[in-house]
This record gives sequence, C-alpha cells and structure tokens, in this order.
Amino acid sequence: MNPLISIILPTYNGNKKWISESIQSVLDQTYTNFELIIINDASTNDIETTILAFAKKDERIKYYKNDENLQLTKTLNRWIELSKWEYIARIDDDDVWCDKDKLKKQIEFMENNGNYGLCGTNFIIIDHSGQEIEKMKQRQTDEEIRNHILQNNQFVHSSIMMRKSILEKSGFYRPAMNFAEDYDLRVRIGRISNFYNIEDSFIHYRINNQSISRKNSLKQKILAGQICLNNKKYYPNFFRAFILRIWDIIIPEKYRTSLIKFAQKIFNYS
Repeated sequence: MNPLISIILPTYNGNKKWISESIQSVLDQTYTNFELIIINDASTNDIETTILAFAKKDERIKYYKNDENLQLTKTLNRWIELSKWEYIARIDDDDVWCDKDKLKKQIEFMENNGNYGLCGTNFIIIDHSGQEIEKMKQRQTDEEIRNHILQNNQFVHSSIMMRKSILEKSGFYRPAMNFAEDYDLRVRIGRISNFYNIEDSFIHYRINNQSISRKNSLKQKILAGQICLNNKKYYPNFFRAFILRIWDIIIPEKYRTSLIKFAQKIFNYS
C-alpha cells in the first residue's frame, strides 16, 4: 500500500492567484495518496472563496478556518497533531511545486532510507509574476547539511517532507520561535535523525517582500542566532557559524553580503 501523506498549507490573507497556483501544483502530483489540509488562520480578506472552489472539486482537500488568528506555529501544530498519516509535507501559500513527481521521488527516498527523518529538495527563486530569477542548489548529504546548518537554513520549507513519528519525538513547532519556527524544528530533528536534499529543483520559491517573515526579518535573524547558540553541542563548526550569525544581525544590509562572503573566505566556510 502506498504511504499516506498529509500536506499542510497554512494561509493568512493570502494572494488568491498565488494560493490557486500552490493548490493546483499539489493536485497535479503523480503521487495521489495524500490529503491537502488548508488552514485559514482567521484571514480578513476573501481568500476562503478561492479555497472552497478547489475543495468542492477534490475530496482530498480538507479545509479548516481558525476562529481567531493563532499565528503560524500554533496553527501548524494544531493540524499536524490531528493528522493520523505517516508523512507530513509543507507548502506555503505563495510557493509552487514545479515538478509533478516531487512527492513520488521524496516518498521513494524516505521509504528506502528509514534513518532519515527529513527530506528537502533544490529550488528555483521566482518573482511576483512567477518569472524565474535563480536556481538554488542545496547541500545534499547528511554530512554536508550538518556541517553548515548552524550557519544557515539548509532547507526551503515548501520542499520538505518529514516523518510524523520524528515530528512527535522532536516536539513539533515551538511558538516561542515564531518567525524562525521551521529552522528551529529542523535543527531539533537533526539531533535524532538524518537529513537529505534531493538534487532536483522541485520548488518555485516566491520572493514576497510583503510576507510576514520578510517584515520580521530582524527578529528572525536574532532567533536564528539563539538557535545556533542553543545547539552548539549537537553540530560542528559552531564558532564560525555564530560569528556569521552575529554579523548578519549587526551589519547594515548594503554591506552584509560582501562582508559575510569575506568572512566565509577567511574561515574557508563555503
């Protein structure tokens, strides 16, 4: 029997066109044994109309609306804990799965590698209109990811697939880490399980300057530094990673990229 996958798509005041593309990219997958859980976190716009139009056409879509705005971490935990299925996948309401075999290839890897708790993929950055900007290559093996995960996030959230059992052992998302909850969870997953990124580019990752995470980028960077510090005994290269995290917080944006590259060169930390 094909393993069951719960795909979690949270939204708050999402763009109707973008979420339509996100939902359709899930429904177009060649691997079909899934449920798509869409959670409306008490949006104040009319995004519900768009979601219900899809839900009426495909019974795999499960739609829920929070009575009040719970924010992302509580919303994710609420519906992941209710899910009874073996695997959890994530997609954001402004991203797109650009390969119809994404789920198929990820589930094949996870089923053949029982010691891996989290599997991501490469991705392609797109702009507001959906035009491709740049192909991004992630580190692939567990060793490569482990060597760099304290310095930066090694996964794009709309690409990941996780084992439900590993999520339960890791403690799910933590509300105290809101805006860096994905990174925090992945680092904790790595304490008890292996990482992997499939080399194919399965995701169109949209640059959205109006997203909640972009608007709270400084808080996100501070939390990432805290996560780095809290996990120094679990991963290699802590000192170099922490210095780069601090620089990312205190150096002005216009100087940050060039100085971080300079620091990486000094530390031989590519």
